[in-house]
Amino acid sequence: MKRKILNCAAVGLLLVSLLFGTAACGSSGQQPSAGGNGSTQGSADKPTLVVVNWKDYGSDNPEAVQKFESENNCKIVHEYMASEEELLTKLRTGGVGKLDVVLPNPQILPTAIKEGLLEELDTSKLSNYPNVYDKFKKLPESSMGGKTYAVPWVWGSTGIAYNTKLIKEDINSVNVLWDQKYKGFIGFRDDFNDAVMTAAIALGQDPNNPSDLNAIKNKLKEQKPLNKTYWKTGDEWSKFFANEQITVGLMWSGQSASMKKAGQPIKYVVPKEGAIGWVDYWAVVKNAPHKDLAVKFVDYMISEGFQKDWVSKGGPAPVNKVVADSLSEDFKKDAGITEDILNRLYFISYHDEEVKKAWNELWQEVKAE
Repeated sequence: MKRKILNCAAVGLLLVSLLFGTAACGSSGQQPSAGGNGSTQGSADKPTLVVVNWKDYGSDNPEAVQKFESENNCKIVHEYMASEEELLTKLRTGGVGKLDVVLPNPQILPTAIKEGLLEELDTSKLSNYPNVYDKFKKLPESSMGGKTYAVPWVWGSTGIAYNTKLIKEDINSVNVLWDQKYKGFIGFRDDFNDAVMTAAIALGQDPNNPSDLNAIKNKLKEQKPLNKTYWKTGDEWSKFFANEQITVGLMWSGQSASMKKAGQPIKYVVPKEGAIGWVDYWAVVKNAPHKDLAVKFVDYMISEGFQKDWVSKGGPAPVNKVVADSLSEDFKKDAGITEDILNRLYFISYHDEEVKKAWNELWQEVKAE
């Protein structure tokens, strides 16, 4: 009888163990992150705002999340994307009516608007919108038919960064990427859009509407043997730079500023020929479960408080002109966000599927040869 009781107790303990073990397995890395604290559940009396963005890209900063949650009695849950195309797929396959706020850029914005995946925005409800630079409001991809569907958030450029400890000359030309002197120490971005646009700039072609793709292909083939690596992520580039395996290459303005602030011997320049400019936008998803709260979140993202805090920590350039005007000239030069630089940028524009396919095939051919 004693053995039978012990056996029953063991079975009971096993069942309890399995039950709690199953519950623990349910909390996997596949779940979205809630505001940086790991929780995915909002309280019964608190709405949960679902935001899609790149990981560690401003909106999921724990302090910023906590501030918005406390001021609006809500919870924020982040889902992360690996590419703009992935975001478009999320919207097309169940995102409408489920997601609240997303971060598209001009590569997919016109498509998302045409397919009815985004809500029209009443910018009069955004108290911080008047402080956004007019230049960014007028970029064509965020609107259609006189209606606004996305709000500019941050901007930056993809230019040239180099190691000032190892390179003593002042670099100011995109042609440094083709300079034999730096063979084996150049880092070029593994992205068909950046590759085609950069080669077009070097050739004096319009980078958004290049006139001779064959010349661009040959220019990229010419650059290939000089390259140390085709990098994909900023982290990858940073490690090569820290180990002095890359001394010069294509890089983003925001990351360069952040690296310099961390003590790296790095200088960022927008070449005299110009560079690629980019803008990230916030948009509210069609039939968002918490539309009013989503609009408040977008307004918070372009507010003076949020933008000033983020740029001071090495974030991208603010679209809020009040914040931009408050920054020192030295800081703006280091970050590549002066007005002179802004006027030398070729901002990425929308390209249809046929153009993207042609550019991608060109780039794959260059890498494969």
